[in-house]
Amino acid sequence: MVTDTETPRVNDRGRLDATAKATGKTRYVADLTRPGMAHVAVTRSLRAHALIKSIDTSAALASPGVIGVFTADDVTPSTYGRSLRDTPILARGKVRFIGERVAAVVAESRELAEIAAGLVEVEYDDLPAAVTIDEALAEGAPRIHESPWEYPGAAIAEGEAPNLVFHGTSGDLEAAEAALASAAFVIDETYTTQSVHQGYLETQSCIAEWDAEGRLQLWLTNKSPYSARNQVAACLGIDPKSIDFHPVPLGGDFGGKGSPEDSPLCAELARLTGRPVKSVLRYSDDLTTTNPRHPSRIRVRIGCDREGKFVAMVQDAVFNGGAYGAFTPRANGPTGHGLTTYEIPFAYGEFRRVYTNTVPRGNMRTPGSPQSTFAFESAIDELAAKAGIDPAELRRRNLRQTVDNGGTGGWLEYRGEETLQAALDAYEPREAPEGWLHGQGIALFTHATTTVVSTSMRLTPTPQGGVTCELPLAETGTGSHTVARELVAEGLGISPDQVQVLQVETDDLPRDAGAGGSRVTASLAHAVDAAVKAWQSRLGDESVMVEVDESGGPGVGSYCAQVAQVAIDPETGQVKVLEILTAVDIASIINEKAHQMQIDGGTVMGFGFACLEDLDEADGQVWAANLGEFKVTSAQDVPPLRTVLVRGGIGVGTANVKMIGELTNCSTAPAIANAVAAAAGCRIRSLPINANRVYSALHAGH
Repeated sequence: MVTDTETPRVNDRGRLDATAKATGKTRYVADLTRPGMAHVAVTRSLRAHALIKSIDTSAALASPGVIGVFTADDVTPSTYGRSLRDTPILARGKVRFIGERVAAVVAESRELAEIAAGLVEVEYDDLPAAVTIDEALAEGAPRIHESPWEYPGAAIAEGEAPNLVFHGTSGDLEAAEAALASAAFVIDETYTTQSVHQGYLETQSCIAEWDAEGRLQLWLTNKSPYSARNQVAACLGIDPKSIDFHPVPLGGDFGGKGSPEDSPLCAELARLTGRPVKSVLRYSDDLTTTNPRHPSRIRVRIGCDREGKFVAMVQDAVFNGGAYGAFTPRANGPTGHGLTTYEIPFAYGEFRRVYTNTVPRGNMRTPGSPQSTFAFESAIDELAAKAGIDPAELRRRNLRQTVDNGGTGGWLEYRGEETLQAALDAYEPREAPEGWLHGQGIALFTHATTTVVSTSMRLTPTPQGGVTCELPLAETGTGSHTVARELVAEGLGISPDQVQVLQVETDDLPRDAGAGGSRVTASLAHAVDAAVKAWQSRLGDESVMVEVDESGGPGVGSYCAQVAQVAIDPETGQVKVLEILTAVDIASIINEKAHQMQIDGGTVMGFGFACLEDLDEADGQVWAANLGEFKVTSAQDVPPLRTVLVRGGIGVGTANVKMIGELTNCSTAPAIANAVAAAAGCRIRSLPINANRVYSALHAGH
């Protein structure tokens, strides 16, 4: 249910891709074929950390239908990655996690390739493994990478502690410690989060083919084709313009489809065999070997005075980066949360991302923020209890405020108070089952709308009087192509039915930063503005192509306030989420249905992170290796959801839009945790919040 009193800005037309997806007509990479195409399967490491003594491929080569079996000696020794290039195409000399690629088989069918991959015999010499952040940071810990500072894009220097991908700080520690010492109330607690897969339906897939002109043709499940093209080119040592990425729809992303994944391997196998090759991961491989969210351990120390005003905060956040750091767009992250939401006079943060002998980690919806928001917003509730102040009131007293001149050196406006109040006003108690405990909890989150835009667009008139809009942007399932249709139609004063939207190859348009970071709608709005101006000044019926490459401008951000209600069975510890109420700070909306889908989808993802999802890692192994064990939220799991739209905000561009895609998934877990604490009288500081943890907390000491 949506509570709202204003009229939508444009309309609530359906999605452009809805019918094709609902009827099974959408063709993903797994559905595509090329003349003479062969298939790829991989032999993976069974060790967390070991030297490779020998690889025997003779049985695999003799297996029916096998075209070739290849190891690190056959492919380029170059490493690859999005920013930090530390990942080999195939393990070279040693393996660093269970599931790492050791050998690759190319065969006439996927099944034959998989059979042969199982016949490759690898002899290992085991090394001590560091599978937790404590083991990796311990004195004398085994070095997972001998010289990590030498990798292209490395964020550390020689001489730093071993096994660090990144180590950074912000703020003045001495000043923050002094302020904490003067606080009337202080809490000092540590919170942990688990490893979670993005949960996309389409697994990582790739087709690679070298054409007659020696150009590499790629079909890849990737949301940032231009960036991926550069990354593959850097690995292979070729000109990026000699690679053409073909447009394909993505069967979900949520941050997990931003890396090159198996495309450098497929490119090398296509070169070695002289044939197009195709790789489509099984779900078990995708769950256990790709790039799930970083587990974390975050210590928060925060204090307030007797009036409930924050005086200081010190945060120590450690993220488990896995065996390689190549799968995030920045090596120097993730970091923490809190400074854009609240006024904290003295704040200090220390952030470490640590190599371990586990599956490499990557981005997942709002990277780093779900973990840090769980910790920080849980800590605020614990501070409120210690100070004897209502949790919502403590937050209200510390929200950042918009200054009279319309700028704060940060955002144009801070609408936290309005958003918080809207959530509180809409709150209605839900009835718990008889004999169960009831509680409610609140949490806030803020996110900026990007003011950095890099994309391009082409508008071409059609004989029927309409327009074809060509985009470099992949449709990841969010409705971005539908948004483009609405914006172009409004800009040109025509019906959306007269606008056809097409994603084109990387050869056809010059630039795009890719989907992600909640930048798509803002980028499209800027591009459409430029394209409409060019269209109106064109001569005749020619096409117009525009490039937009802008940065800067006033800061724009959004607030989200969520109130969760839970019921707890004191006999079993079972937690039932009765409702999640979400208030969001918005400007204009391009498409009501797509906008609400993002609000609900983010909340559902936050609920899964809070209560269900866990890859269940132990001893370097992912044990939730199928969708029966890894509990992705199903329709039956979703609690009742309500939305309050807090309209009237200042957005970016002439479209006046704010981000929404990464706004509602971060505060869900702490809202639920705070509700559980209110109901049960005990605090759960580790996710997921399940019956076992709640029962143990309820009966601790009994």
